[in-house]
Amino acid sequence: MSEAKRFFKSGIMLTLVGLAMRTVGMFFGAFVSRTVGAEGTGLYTLVMTVYSFAVTLATSGISLTVTRLVAAAIGEGRPGRVGSLLRAALIYALIFGSLATAGLFLGAEFLGGRILSDSRTVSSLKVLAFSLIPASLMAVFSGYFVGVKRVSFNAAVSVFCQLAKIVITVALVIYLLPYGIVSAVVGLCLGMTITEILGFFLIFLEFLYDRRKNRVVGRGDSREMADVAKMALPLALSAYVRSLLLNIEHILIPRKLRESGETSTEAYAHYGTLHGMALPLVTYPMSPLSSFAGLLVPEFAEDLSAGRGGRMSHIATKALNATLSYAVISAVFLSAFAEELGYVIYNSYDAGYYISTLALVVPIMYLDHVTDSMLKGIGEQVFSMWVNICDSLLSVVLVWFLIPRMGIMGYAVVIVVMEAFNFILSFIRLKGRVSFKIHPFSSLVLPLTASLFGSFLAGRLFSFGGSATSPLWLVFKMIFALSATVFTLSLFGVKRENSLANIHET
Repeated sequence: MSEAKRFFKSGIMLTLVGLAMRTVGMFFGAFVSRTVGAEGTGLYTLVMTVYSFAVTLATSGISLTVTRLVAAAIGEGRPGRVGSLLRAALIYALIFGSLATAGLFLGAEFLGGRILSDSRTVSSLKVLAFSLIPASLMAVFSGYFVGVKRVSFNAAVSVFCQLAKIVITVALVIYLLPYGIVSAVVGLCLGMTITEILGFFLIFLEFLYDRRKNRVVGRGDSREMADVAKMALPLALSAYVRSLLLNIEHILIPRKLRESGETSTEAYAHYGTLHGMALPLVTYPMSPLSSFAGLLVPEFAEDLSAGRGGRMSHIATKALNATLSYAVISAVFLSAFAEELGYVIYNSYDAGYYISTLALVVPIMYLDHVTDSMLKGIGEQVFSMWVNICDSLLSVVLVWFLIPRMGIMGYAVVIVVMEAFNFILSFIRLKGRVSFKIHPFSSLVLPLTASLFGSFLAGRLFSFGGSATSPLWLVFKMIFALSATVFTLSLFGVKRENSLANIHET
């Protein structure tokens, strides 16, 4: 199978799996929000902010490091080095995973009672601590399968983990909900921990099968450990600082909302609605981009090692123009159907309002995601580190000043402003390293016009029921809007170069 077909096949498979998992996950999130309520969603989201920092400490940039080093070794014609790199990475991950586990479990009382200012979070944090070592080791194997371009193994784990998480968590939440919101949140966290443990065992078994089939051998030595640490530590430092600042930001949000005059219940409810409901829906269409963008990291790493600059320029042009077209259409649809999406999925008009607001930043958000993947592929992790740190630091400052004056909408403004800041710096940096061209008419004007026409036509023809429409009716309405958009684009003869399927053409 040619490299182009392999890339396309892998991307399509990851896209289908990602879309399916995000769809199931979104409706699972809707079940959770409806079951534990907006306050419970806010409390769970607050727990996740601390947990995300612990996960960052546990994984410490190891997945991307393994992907880049493995891909570079293959690009240099040294596949025998893969086994020793993997062994060194596992030792590295085990060390940091153990530190993170001890820190979260032993520090749960302090983190919950003093940092989060809510003792109800302590038990949840202790439960989540036991997921960190499996998560760190699983990150190594996940990075390996991406680096060797056998992503079907990761896809299988994703499907298994999502299904297991839903079954286990739903059972736990239903069982524990009668004991109160705190118990229900503990059930959510316990379901996540069990899922991480099961996922690790599955991906480890997959690796044992792959190692025997492809003869992955090698012993870790000091040189390999040094190479792993040299690449992983800058990524880890960036992730630590950014995650710490993100934790400060998300801890400040409920506090600053209370300063704006809201009660504790209202603060958690608004925070949960924006961050736990609207934002996941806005990022939902990013699944296809995430699949292909993740595959760009080993592609660019190999091309950089082999000195194929022209090929990198070609791929960057295809990827960025395709992303812009897709992001514009996604933004228009999210804005046009925001109220209906909020009501149908979450039974919340507030969620719909926040979705329409965040839709403004979708093109920038999606472009930044793809740009960042290409920067990681060419070894610009130190630059990304400083951009991410500045981004997070400025976000904390804006949250501090804007939310007491604007309420929860101040947080929405922070998201929009900081996404733009991050993208501009990353885009300029990529332009300095890789030559590419943006086609404004075919990638921006035509998709914008076509999607506006499609959503307007669907809104006029499918006006029955208003925002309180049925889920099936909304699906038909959006499919019609998408069909009208595609038909309009075909009339204008949009060039084939903006198709995701052609990102990898040479």
